This record gives sequence, C-alpha cells and structure tokens, in this order.
Amino acid sequence: MQAPLLDLEPLESFVVLGYEDYLDLLGDVIRDVPGHLESIHTAILAGNSADVSTRVHSFRGMVSYFGCIALTGRLAELERQPAIAPTEAAAIHTELQDLWDRSLAALKDWEKSVPDFVPV
Repeated sequence: MQAPLLDLEPLESFVVLGYEDYLDLLGDVIRDVPGHLESIHTAILAGNSADVSTRVHSFRGMVSYFGCIALTGRLAELERQPAIAPTEAAAIHTELQDLWDRSLAALKDWEKSVPDFVPV
C-alpha cells in the first residue's frame, strides 16, 4: 500500500481562512515550486551539500503547511543525507516533481470535498 500524499489536519486551518485566501496561498506555492525544484537540482549538480540541505529545508517548510506529507518525508530524507552524488540530480528532480504533481492533484481533490470551498 502506498503512503498517503496528504495529512488533512493542517489543511483544516485553510477551511477557517476561507477559499479565496487558500487559493491565493496555494497559487503562491504553485508559482514557487519550479524554482525550488530547480535550485535543489542545481545544488545537487554542484555537489554543494550545505546548499542542498538549505534549499531542501526551505522547500519542505513551504509544502508542509499544505499537509504534503509524502513530499515532506522525502525532502526530510534528502536533508539528512550527508552528500548526494551529482549523478542523482536528474532522478531526484523527477521524483520530487512527481511527488509534487501527485500532491497537488490530491489537494485539488481535497478542495472538492470541502463544503465551504464552493467557488465564487
């Protein structure tokens, strides 16, 4: 059985916040994800472990607010690695992109399940 993509508990604060504000915040994250993924990829290629850790930590913090537990779990694993071979950069980038895409799809499914999130 595959691990869940989302922890729904952190998402409850968005219900209180309201649909419009949630969409604004999620839009910011959607806009920022490609840059985070690219900066992690670049740091891995450069063999800069400290930079990898810093960039992974920043990205992990951002997506944790949206309950993306599968993605944050994988990012935590990367953050703990003392070194990542530059040859792994492309595979890790693809893996993280896939986790994000699936997490975003799960967030969109979650939105549809929230009665208070009727689009205006």
